[in-house]
Amino acid sequence: MVFVSNVAEPRQDGEMPANVTANKSVSANEQASAHPASAHPAAESAADMVVNTLREWYVLASDSIASLLDGRFLQQPARDLWLLGKHYDLSLEQTESTTGYPQHVIDDFSHLIWCTYRSHYAPIAQSQFTTDAGWGCMLRAGQTLMAQALQLHVLGRDWTFSWTSSDPEHTKRRQLYTRVVSEFFDDYDPRSTFSIQRMAALGQQFEGKDIGEWFGPYGTARILRGLAQQASHDVTVYTTTDGVVYLADICAEFRPTLILVASMLGIDRVNPVYYAFIQASLMLPQSAGIAGGRPSSALYFAGVQGDELLYLDPHTTRPAVTRTNNNEYLQSDLASYSCPTPRRIAMSRLDPCMVFGYYCATLESLIDLRSRIELLADDGVTAIVSFDNGHAPESAIPESHGSGPVGSESIKSEARADDGRVSTPVLLTKLPNDSDNDDASCNSTSRPKSESGEIVLEGECSDEEWVTDL
Repeated sequence: MVFVSNVAEPRQDGEMPANVTANKSVSANEQASAHPASAHPAAESAADMVVNTLREWYVLASDSIASLLDGRFLQQPARDLWLLGKHYDLSLEQTESTTGYPQHVIDDFSHLIWCTYRSHYAPIAQSQFTTDAGWGCMLRAGQTLMAQALQLHVLGRDWTFSWTSSDPEHTKRRQLYTRVVSEFFDDYDPRSTFSIQRMAALGQQFEGKDIGEWFGPYGTARILRGLAQQASHDVTVYTTTDGVVYLADICAEFRPTLILVASMLGIDRVNPVYYAFIQASLMLPQSAGIAGGRPSSALYFAGVQGDELLYLDPHTTRPAVTRTNNNEYLQSDLASYSCPTPRRIAMSRLDPCMVFGYYCATLESLIDLRSRIELLADDGVTAIVSFDNGHAPESAIPESHGSGPVGSESIKSEARADDGRVSTPVLLTKLPNDSDNDDASCNSTSRPKSESGEIVLEGECSDEEWVTDL
């Protein structure tokens, strides 16, 4: 078992992943001339550096002790790794000595947008909080999940660019990347759609929580949906707490959609019956990751290696990045949104309350997701997600509808013919021109059941079961 600690502050070199940068030896003057309007983030305080370092050692020690107690310390990690639906066969790769992974795996992991605690931002309205350290970890895990979905939306799964190249394609990708990251800046700018300020404010409205109170996975999912709706975002956020995805609420006027499924998969720990689905979920091409954590500590899960999950930890405090007028940034300005050190945690140590994220760019992708999940159920995997052709029940509309302003009624069921005429109701059964592909249909309605026929979902996930720490 390999344990790696980035005690010396992740990304203090100011570099982005190797396959994002064409020339890492570019001087600061050259970077400044390329983007003269960029503003560097404030320097990290000595107090934050001490806290971050101590927590790095604590996490390393606790993971090592847990591995030793589980009898896993001397075991070799599995050779098959999946990262947001992408497979790596590590038995065929030469690993990098300090991380235990090949460089291209590190590069791919570094592409993940890492949202962490921030400090030195303007006080959140109606409070004096200038940092979310100690209370915002689940909000940051939710931001990280949302960020991966937006990155998939604008850049796709595999992408690269150079921070210094003037090539039009590189410039376009660089602008798209910075646009996504800046949606999570910690300010009230209209472009900061998912800022901690907006999330905390909506938490007051939705959950009745004061600024500085802890949030759970379901509340965070609901906040993300509300912010996307308020901003009329390109990506619709659909949430459900009972594991059922109601297709009529998504398919009537389909738009790129992030499906968030909040589930409670046990009492104190995840019931092992769900391990296979958690693993399979991160192997799906639609996976945007999982927001969950260990008990009393939120994490974002992006990959799976055997019975361990690869994660990003939001419990590192970084200075807030100052937005520039032209939204142009240096590589070093956004370095703190990237982490080059994958960490792993055994599924036996997970908190049972979590949010699964699936990004569907097209209707075909949604049908493919349904087909894949139903095939898992056919193979005996206890799936916590199922699909229903109808609308969410009236009582579930505040939690489960995916369109319209916050608090509005669910969208009506209607389908448009090729000439623009409306026909109703909609019943998504096949893709256009896909009459021979019955497996891609959305006809069936299923719920995960045990061999005795009973529904096995442990329960709906509520924020009352979630308490966070530093």
